[in-house]
Amino acid sequence: MTDADAAGTRRGVYVALLGLDGSGKTTVAHGLTERLAAQGHKPEFMRWQGVLDQGDRLDFPYISVRQLLVEIWRTRYGGATDAQSVRVQHGPTSYADFKRAQLDPGPVYPADARRSGMVASAMLEFTTEMLIHTEIVNEHLSNGRTVVRDGFPYRNAMKVLRVANEIHSGDVPDDFIAKAIDFIVEACSGQFLQPDIGVFMKVAAEECYRRIVARTGVGPFEDMGFTGRTGRSSFIELQGAMLEDYERMATSWGWHILDISEASPAEALDAVTDIVLPGVAELQCATDR
Repeated sequence: MTDADAAGTRRGVYVALLGLDGSGKTTVAHGLTERLAAQGHKPEFMRWQGVLDQGDRLDFPYISVRQLLVEIWRTRYGGATDAQSVRVQHGPTSYADFKRAQLDPGPVYPADARRSGMVASAMLEFTTEMLIHTEIVNEHLSNGRTVVRDGFPYRNAMKVLRVANEIHSGDVPDDFIAKAIDFIVEACSGQFLQPDIGVFMKVAAEECYRRIVARTGVGPFEDMGFTGRTGRSSFIELQGAMLEDYERMATSWGWHILDISEASPAEALDAVTDIVLPGVAELQCATDR
């Protein structure tokens, strides 16, 4: 029995959104958090940046998460040869200096990226997600919070591994990458990481490209730039493959699947809200019984 259980605190509900880059996950997550609060729930919107921004937290795992971020990017660009990526892989080793030098997120199109660094970065990112889930998400849940995340550990690790598989550096064999993929699939399919309510926001890759170009432009690992293939077709290639992968996994996990390619941001938020609010209420009632 946890301290929260002993004190009579009702366990919170964990809500995770999954979707392509540009599908509107963060916008919906923010809006969903506001609507949960308006209904009297105690929501906690969580994303990586929010954890990183808590610079005053010197306890575990906050320092570790910040340092892991630095190594995720240093390994991801390891072996690349263009001037900007050399700045990343040989840049400051402390998080504060790394941020001060504005080395993240790094160049979109490095030259001669290597499989070894990218596979290592994918596994480091997954490790970081495990820490955040175990030490931060679970703490909020134990305190009765409804945690809303605009992502899921499966998403980024699988994107990076897919891109790594298309690089022909020869330093990491195909079967090793295949085993890394199998590990991520198995770990994310277990009860430990699965949310109470999962929603896959299905938006076509072409629509996501339109939104991203209009907003900020394509970023690292939003297309196949690390393989040397760039432009709209590169984005559609990666995101289209991930769309099929995410939908297949969401189906196997029993998540809600919403096709919102033609929905406005307000309509997308309404659709997700119509699933999450009743789901949270039902789970809390089940806990009370």
